[in-house]
Amino acid sequence: MPQPTAIIDLGTNTFQLLVATPGNISEPLQIICQLQRPVQLGLGAMETGILQNDAMDRALAALTEFKEVAISKGCENTQIHAIGTSILRRASNTQQFLTEVERRLGIKIQVISGIEEANLIYHGIYHSLPQPWNLVSLVMDIGGGSVEFILFEGTRILFKVSLELGGLRLLSLFQQDGYFHSSQMVELQSYVLEQMKPLFTACVEHKPSVLIGAAGAFETIWDLAHADIPGSVIPPASELVITQFYQQKKLVQETDFVSRQNIKGMKAFRAGILPYANVLIATVLEELTIENMWVSSYSLKEGYWFLQNK
Repeated sequence: MPQPTAIIDLGTNTFQLLVATPGNISEPLQIICQLQRPVQLGLGAMETGILQNDAMDRALAALTEFKEVAISKGCENTQIHAIGTSILRRASNTQQFLTEVERRLGIKIQVISGIEEANLIYHGIYHSLPQPWNLVSLVMDIGGGSVEFILFEGTRILFKVSLELGGLRLLSLFQQDGYFHSSQMVELQSYVLEQMKPLFTACVEHKPSVLIGAAGAFETIWDLAHADIPGSVIPPASELVITQFYQQKKLVQETDFVSRQNIKGMKAFRAGILPYANVLIATVLEELTIENMWVSSYSLKEGYWFLQNK
C-alpha cells in the first residue's frame, strides 16, 4: 500500500484533515480519512488582531487529535503537512502559536498567502470536475476570514484574488448581539459589492458561465438540498439548483440563530456564518448574471495533496 499523506487545513473557522494515498487513473485520490472540527480560531481575533487563548487551546486540541489519527492511518511525521490561512496571516501573535504547536506536536505550520491559497484551491477543484471541463468558470471558496476567487478556462488560470470577506470577518462587522440580523442587510450588501469590485472588473473580459463553490458553505447548501434523501453523500463535484439555493437563502435569512441550527441538513457550526455566505454567493450570481452553479467537495487540502503527489 502506498504511503499515506496527511494534509491539515487550519481555517479561520474550521480545521480539516485529509489522509489519502495515490489511487488509479479514474480515481487518483484515495481518501482514507477526513475530519473537520469547528475550532473558530478567528473568534475574537477578527476584532482584536490577536489569537485568543481559548481559541489557541481549541486549535491545539484539534491538531493533537488530527496527528493521532494521521499516525494511526500509517502516516509518518514527515508526511503530515499543516497549512495556515487567513487569520494566521493577520494575527499579531501568530508566531507564538506556530512555535507552541511545533514544540508540543512537532508539526510545522506553513502560513501561505491569499494568492497561494487560491492556487491550491484551484488545483483541488479542477481535479474534482468531470473532464474535459472547458467552460470559463469562477471558483469561490468562502472561508472564515477570506474568500478566494479563481477565474479559469480549462487548465488556464485567468485571474485569482483573495478578499477579506469571510464569514467570521463579516460577522464581526455586521451583526446584532453577536448574530446575523436582517436589519444589517442593506449595509452588508453595499459593503460586499464595494469589496468585490476587483473581481467584477476581471470578469468583464472573461465572463464566467459557471460558479463553482469549494466545500465549506457550499457543502452545507448541498446538504440542505439533499436533507430528505437518506444516505446522501456529496460527490467530488455536483450541480446545484439555483432556484433551490434562493429558497434556502430566504429561509436562513428569516430564521433566528437557534432555529437555524435545527434546519434539516444544517451543520450547527455553519449556522452562524451561512447567512453571510449566502449574501456573498447571491451577489456574485446576480452581478455576473451566472445561471449555473456547482459545488466541489475538494478544496485547499486536496489541491495541496495533488501538487505533492504529481
